[in-house]
Amino acid sequence: MRNLVLSVAALAAGTLGATSVLAEDLEILDPQIAMAFAQVLTEEAEGDEKAPVKIEGDIEAATGVHRENIGLILVPQKDLKPEEIPEAVNADPGAPMAHLFMSYGFAPVVDGEPLDKSKMKTLTMTGQDGTEQKVSYLALTARHTDDDVWHLYGYGTDEKPVLDVQIGEGIGPGTMPLALEVKDVEEDTGTAYVTIYDRFQTAFKVNYKADEDSEEAGN
Repeated sequence: MRNLVLSVAALAAGTLGATSVLAEDLEILDPQIAMAFAQVLTEEAEGDEKAPVKIEGDIEAATGVHRENIGLILVPQKDLKPEEIPEAVNADPGAPMAHLFMSYGFAPVVDGEPLDKSKMKTLTMTGQDGTEQKVSYLALTARHTDDDVWHLYGYGTDEKPVLDVQIGEGIGPGTMPLALEVKDVEEDTGTAYVTIYDRFQTAFKVNYKADEDSEEAGN
């Protein structure tokens, strides 16, 4: 099974590395391709001994979105249960929620500007032709603060979260335990929706810029 998954990932490696311009809402990625990418990228993300957040990804629950040759993949933490709230939500860095992998060139919009690439971790995967593809990465956690607000935190290269958005009620496409959508795209910026058990939801802007760095990643 592992060899099959790695073969699919190798054949599809360009999907997360090319430089198409974001122009429409992203489509749901084929589950087998999402799982293939998740297998390769999760292994690299979880191999970081210095990571501020330890996430054990559920490969079979991976979900993703794409438009032509760019996209995002969300890999939920294993054993997420809607009826159980872990104690870790009440302290930093929060309870592990998911790995978020993004085509190199994607960035969450923070304070009105795309997050600098240096604030996100950069992972690499090798295509079938031997070329390396760059992928941006954030570790996602859930945090319940003393003011009774629920947050989704995104951790990159800093000890503190580089993404902080509130979680409220909301319904998504029904994918369990987590769902990912990118909609309402205008001028290379859309809204990413992360839905938790089709009951809770958070949203943040994401921008895509096919700059020189991302073009090199696709070569």
